[in-house]
Amino acid sequence: MQGVPESCGRITGGIFSGFEGKEVCVPSCGDCVAAFSFCEMGAEVFAADISCGQIENARKRAEGKNYNIKFLHSDSMSLNELSNDFFDLVYTSNGVHVWIRDFAAMYKNFSRILKKGGIYIMFDTHPWSRPFDKEGLEAGKFVIRKPYEETGPFPDDVTYDWRIQDYVNAFAVSGFSILRMEEFHSIPEDLPNHNYLSDKNDEPDKYDWHKNPCAALPQCLGFVCRKPG
Repeated sequence: MQGVPESCGRITGGIFSGFEGKEVCVPSCGDCVAAFSFCEMGAEVFAADISCGQIENARKRAEGKNYNIKFLHSDSMSLNELSNDFFDLVYTSNGVHVWIRDFAAMYKNFSRILKKGGIYIMFDTHPWSRPFDKEGLEAGKFVIRKPYEETGPFPDDVTYDWRIQDYVNAFAVSGFSILRMEEFHSIPEDLPNHNYLSDKNDEPDKYDWHKNPCAALPQCLGFVCRKPG
């Protein structure tokens, strides 16, 4: 998971401008960088993850920084430990959705735990890159490894390559209204090790689309949605 300020600023366009005193849930919190960022901005933060190890590691780091974060061992597709109509904001960041097998279940529960009028913000890797072979892209070649419509699960790591329509349809069946969609380029603050599908941070040419064709296309996809109220 990655941090909050850069991605939220571009995605929201001022729709959700402050976090002071807000009840914020970060499902699939991973390393909790996002949860820590919300805490620093004055939010009351609940961080949940299906991995007990991730939660315990994050809890120890939070204690060392005196962050008052409530940690929960919870599956993002159910969130049974969380109450209905409680949160002002639910946020997920890069790397969450590849592990989710049931979008509709997850988003229905995001809607359930949000207050009426509550906001959901997400950003993740743009689906355009999923069909392409990473090694080919790093060499400046677009080599297809699978069809865009093939979403998984993929047996090697049980992950999923969801499409834009899968996000939008899940929002719709969960009752969310889409306020904003943003397709944007990654920067080191958001994806420090994966800019334009290159793991090398010392390659200035990777941001020049004339030299790296991947840089001509957006790296990230973001949505802001609202629970009706």
